Amino acid sequence: MRFAVADELTCYYDRPEEPANVHVEARVSGSLDEAAVRAAVGRMLAAEPGLRARQAATGPWRSGYYWDFPPGADLDPVQVVRYAGEAELADLRSEFLSRSPSLHASPPFRFLLAAGQGGDALMLNAHHARFDGLAALRLLRGVAGEYGEGCGQPPVAARQRQEAGGARDPGRSRPRAGYGRITRIAGDADRPMPGYGTVQAEWGGLGTVAAGLRSAGCSVNDLLVAALIVTIKEWNAGQGARCGMVQITMPVGDPAQGTEAGQWANRSRLTKVTAWPGRASTAAELLPQVAAQTRYAKNHDSGQVDSLSRSLTVAPVPVFVKRLSLRAVLRVAGPICCDTSLISNLGVVAPVRFGTAGDASVWFSTSAHLPRGLSVGAVTTQGRLRLTFRYRRALLTPSAAAAFAGTYRRVLDSVTLGALPDCGGVPR
Repeated sequence: MRFAVADELTCYYDRPEEPANVHVEARVSGSLDEAAVRAAVGRMLAAEPGLRARQAATGPWRSGYYWDFPPGADLDPVQVVRYAGEAELADLRSEFLSRSPSLHASPPFRFLLAAGQGGDALMLNAHHARFDGLAALRLLRGVAGEYGEGCGQPPVAARQRQEAGGARDPGRSRPRAGYGRITRIAGDADRPMPGYGTVQAEWGGLGTVAAGLRSAGCSVNDLLVAALIVTIKEWNAGQGARCGMVQITMPVGDPAQGTEAGQWANRSRLTKVTAWPGRASTAAELLPQVAAQTRYAKNHDSGQVDSLSRSLTVAPVPVFVKRLSLRAVLRVAGPICCDTSLISNLGVVAPVRFGTAGDASVWFSTSAHLPRGLSVGAVTTQGRLRLTFRYRRALLTPSAAAAFAGTYRRVLDSVTLGALPDCGGVPR
């Protein structure tokens, strides 16, 4: 079976310095049994041929990639480590996510079971050519269900409503956002280090603002996007860098991907939100224009990728030529045309339960290719919004990334202090 357009494009972006992968993580307060985790992953692989996919061997002149589905996995995808504290766990996470699972050996994902006194963490590193965030979450939930009986529930309907953006409003025209030079996040790294770092944070203000957002006709996702735009403005100002037009990439997921009807595939389509934060000083002030754009994006399917990327991918030329062409275009035009950052929100998901180990807190992140260099992954479980900031170590140092995350939380907190504007949509 030939790779879909988005799958093949992901392979062109994937490289050792910045792997194209999706990360979902479950943390429990107690311990997970290593043998039970391995057995659970093994049962999932045995039951789901799609999870055993690998890239078929092809000649150098083929114009596309193809999937192969062997009868069994080529290797054990579970690795086990121990950690002594949160700092060491963060280092293990960064190292784990700084490599993509190979597509040449089945399966196209890896698990890292990190055991420590602060509770165990089970991390999933899945290649983005085969998984989007919802598919990765479904795999993690499936493993949890195999680990403990009766624990494999699909995401709640609330998540699907949030991702869909509430009632559809297809009659609105495309919002006008203007044109200009796209802002880049100011970096502080002094050497071109490969790989990713991560910062995880929780935000406790969700319950305070959720009802107000719905009554104003906007969503939690709109707030997260608006807050990221303001954070970039404040961050760049603090670094002495300009901030003009900000563009945020926003993947829109297929709600079915989080259910039993989902596919082991990348079904997300990329949209963008554009704003001039100089014309608004708070996230609340940006909400109407952000909500209008996200509402349009969710209700108007323009395809998974842009027309230029699609044209390159389907061109009848060898894959190595297309890869080299894309990398050349990115070097020249990327700093000019690429969006400022990316935020991906899985929405509200039901608790993930690992048998007697109890409910797990869930975290999520996705790739952060330069020149973006930073992405934000969000997921809400049991009323808690959890954020993972994934950053390129060539852009930010760990202390700078932590400061950026702190600014983002402060911007979110500021929204709870004032009234929200009318976003002009139906309650979401």
